[in-house]
Amino acid sequence: MDCAWVRIFGLLLAMAAKAKSQNAIIDPIKDALFLHNFIQTNNTLQDCVFRPYNVKEMCPDPDIRYVLYTNGEKQVYSHTQTDWLRQSIWDPLKEDMLLVHGYAGGDDTLPINVLRDAYIRNGSYNTWVLDWGALGEAPCYRAAVNNMRAVARCTGDFLTILRTAGLPTEKLTCVGHSLGAHICGLISKYVLFRMHRIVALDPARPLITNQVKLNSGDAAAVHVLHTNAGHYGEGGRGGHVDFCINGGRIQPYCENGDIDAQLCSHIWAICYMAESLVPHLQKKAEPCARRCPSGPRPGNRVGIPMMMGQSTPLTAAGSYCIHDKEPPYCPKKAGHIGDSRCCLKPPESPPPARRFWG
Repeated sequence: MDCAWVRIFGLLLAMAAKAKSQNAIIDPIKDALFLHNFIQTNNTLQDCVFRPYNVKEMCPDPDIRYVLYTNGEKQVYSHTQTDWLRQSIWDPLKEDMLLVHGYAGGDDTLPINVLRDAYIRNGSYNTWVLDWGALGEAPCYRAAVNNMRAVARCTGDFLTILRTAGLPTEKLTCVGHSLGAHICGLISKYVLFRMHRIVALDPARPLITNQVKLNSGDAAAVHVLHTNAGHYGEGGRGGHVDFCINGGRIQPYCENGDIDAQLCSHIWAICYMAESLVPHLQKKAEPCARRCPSGPRPGNRVGIPMMMGQSTPLTAAGSYCIHDKEPPYCPKKAGHIGDSRCCLKPPESPPPARRFWG
């Protein structure tokens, strides 16, 4: 039975790959929902890379890159270059944001590049991207989960070097999506300073144990946005403040029948964070029940609304709910401001019935 299932699954992938190759224009959203390179990859489970996390000598790791974007320029960190920070494009007058992608991601891969581009467009930040894509390639999810601690260890070393060189880590924010959210938390175990702020975008749930799971003790402020809690994303309270978006489980604009509603909901946490970088598009959430996901009426409580995303106060605490039926950060919905990759096409209409008369 298992062999038969493997053959059927292989045929389905082959059919999908063939259909994809026949289209000159790839829908970026559907590309992201396929986890980008999953269908195109030649990798097999035998190609998966497992890094030991308890061997300090593994760092720096050639499969982990740190890419800096600021003032319209891009530069890749080099551990062999002494005094790299001072000679780099880094702007000491700007706040530092470290973006961490999830499974099957990378610096220039959907969906994290939507958020990267939003920060670059904003222009107020040194935007660092932790690219660990070579250690989290499809179909190697189990290896990706295993490798999170190795990535965090090496990133801890990287941040310690930058801190010594003058980067104010007390103002650094780590923004992680899916597995990347847990990596932000794990970094705190490999540095001697207190992490400033973590923004967790629908932190991943599958195969995540308490040993690697993000928690509110990982930084002075831990903010969590839930868009697919209980499925691809973690449920319950995960930070000092948790935002439950549209009940936290399924986003309404993902239920059009053409895409995987669960994965779509998980990915769209990125677009909510990107939208929060535009002042007049920022959303406020209402105080609500403690747990996410919640039902259609989570039981709003009396209290002051809270800004969600980039402008959430560092002192924020509690649970907040927000209801938003439109795709966030979609230019069609936001007055031509945003990213078209955050838009969703309406469901395709069935072809008209063929007439055999008249």
